Amino acid sequence: MQPANNFIVLNIREYLASEDKRLGEDKLVQLLSEFSCPLNPDVERFLKQQAIEFAKKHQAVTYLVLSLEDAELLGFFSITIKPLVVKAEPFSNTVKRKLARFSEIDKNEQTYNLAAYLIAQLGKNFNEMLDQMDEIHPLFFCDHIDLLLRINVA
Repeated sequence: MQPANNFIVLNIREYLASEDKRLGEDKLVQLLSEFSCPLNPDVERFLKQQAIEFAKKHQAVTYLVLSLEDAELLGFFSITIKPLVVKAEPFSNTVKRKLARFSEIDKNEQTYNLAAYLIAQLGKNFNEMLDQMDEIHPLFFCDHIDLLLRINVA
């Protein structure tokens, strides 16, 4: 958990794995049910119907942004790993050596296969009960995603 201003970012895997009786899957489902995103129903549907299963299957990691004051769900973002295939021919030998450090080369196809982080979902809670939502700076999510990427790459 990483506090930032009046907010905390919580990986839902931590929520699911907690032995605290106040947490667990049932409580997480209840918390997620309070999320509303009328501007993008697909984002709302993902969080409510797929995020938990994707986390259990290690298909995506969802992070909840909660208010420190009252633990209200303010928003979320999900990250997954996307395989990339890059043709080797347009690169110099220097770039090829650098790519070889974190990818696999398919010599038959002359391609590099590597993994990249993909922001799979990003959503802000528009639930009418939340009056502090305007306090979240638009770059808040970007700052945390950048931090998480630096931690996971290192």
